[in-house]
Amino acid sequence: MKRLLFVIFIFPFLLNAQDFPIKPSNYITDEANVLSDEQELALNSKLRSFEDSSTNQIFIYIASSLNGKDLSSYSQDIFHNWKIGQGDKNNGVLISIFINDHKFRIHTGYGLEGALPDIATKHIQDNDMRPLFKQNQYYEGIDKGIDQLMYYSKHEFKEIESSVEEESTAGLFIFFYAFSAAFLLVILLLTRKINDRPTAKKILIILSIIFFIIPFLGAFLLLIMIFVALSYRKDLLKTSGTSNWTSSSGSSWSSNDSSSSSWSSSDSDSGSSFDGGGGGDSGGGGSSSDW
Repeated sequence: MKRLLFVIFIFPFLLNAQDFPIKPSNYITDEANVLSDEQELALNSKLRSFEDSSTNQIFIYIASSLNGKDLSSYSQDIFHNWKIGQGDKNNGVLISIFINDHKFRIHTGYGLEGALPDIATKHIQDNDMRPLFKQNQYYEGIDKGIDQLMYYSKHEFKEIESSVEEESTAGLFIFFYAFSAAFLLVILLLTRKINDRPTAKKILIILSIIFFIIPFLGAFLLLIMIFVALSYRKDLLKTSGTSNWTSSSGSSWSSNDSSSSSWSSSDSDSGSSFDGGGGGDSGGGGSSSDW
């Protein structure tokens, strides 16, 4: 009876142990057999060279299905049990891919959360890996994702942020320039009403052109100028009846960051053997996606 109770108690744990992936013998664990031997060799060589040069570890786990498990929790369990990254740096990354579920996750260690924030891993997934996974080009998607992770683990995410800021600045500049152009048009229309004052007309035209050339200054100063003109120089507006001015403006800003990077590595292995996880851990950072 005691033996039966013991088996009943331990049986769920035995099932979980059998289902949980064993510690890898290399950086790539492909249980779904979507990579050829040559592709695995190329990826392992690249990841070995990357660890040698940076001490960062990137592991790839590919399986057929999650079998009902939660993607984030399961990735965290794998990361913790495989101890990805160096123990004193926690500088590991796990890419877990589940073919039949069409889901994948980039899971980061504590030490790389600054260099690879969630927004960075999500960007890499959606812009570099997902389009290739949709075409069943798993090797190409993994390879490109690895390249991006390698690049941003060294350069952090500043360049993408800078690119977004530059595009936002450009959009703001265009907006103000269009704003200034609209006021330039208004000023030119106003000057048609003061043909009897040539000096004032010339001054308005010159100032409006200057403010148009300097859009930020023009956008504000021309607004003030119109306000003053309407408030204190009503005699400039000699119109009959009632006139209605309506202005509409719209802007649509869209940013499509695309970044490409390449990682140079030798075609042959670096010569050093696979040492497994270095004792690192993760706090659950990273992002999930599907295709």
